[in-house]
Amino acid sequence: MFLCGANDFITIFVAPECFSLCSYLLSGYTKKDVWSNKATMKYLLMGGASSSILVHAFSWLYGSSGGEIELQEIVNGLIKTQMYNSPGISIALILITVGIGFKLSPATSHQWTPDVYNTSSYIPGISMNPIIAIAQDTLF
Repeated sequence: MFLCGANDFITIFVAPECFSLCSYLLSGYTKKDVWSNKATMKYLLMGGASSSILVHAFSWLYGSSGGEIELQEIVNGLIKTQMYNSPGISIALILITVGIGFKLSPATSHQWTPDVYNTSSYIPGISMNPIIAIAQDTLF
């Protein structure tokens, strides 16, 4: 909900992190299950790595745009300083793609996804990925 109206880097970073923190807690809800603890730790470490990659990408954009955090001001700063074709911007965009990719768990970075979904109970599994839960209920 917060991400829809995001206009700056702080909101773009904090909104998914609030959801991630809740997901970490829900995935580790069953403390006595060893596999659940292992999956939660894997999920937490991958989430921390993706968050650090995302912050690093935002710092590249922040430095290249002249110290702006609002998206429109970043575009204006990149045009004004003619840095829009620089390698730093390409690196930042690649890092943003990788950071968000780890959060969304596409095919190349999904090591934690099967473990977390298999070891969490039904309700946390639904809240972490509603599309998978609806498809599972429909198919099976």
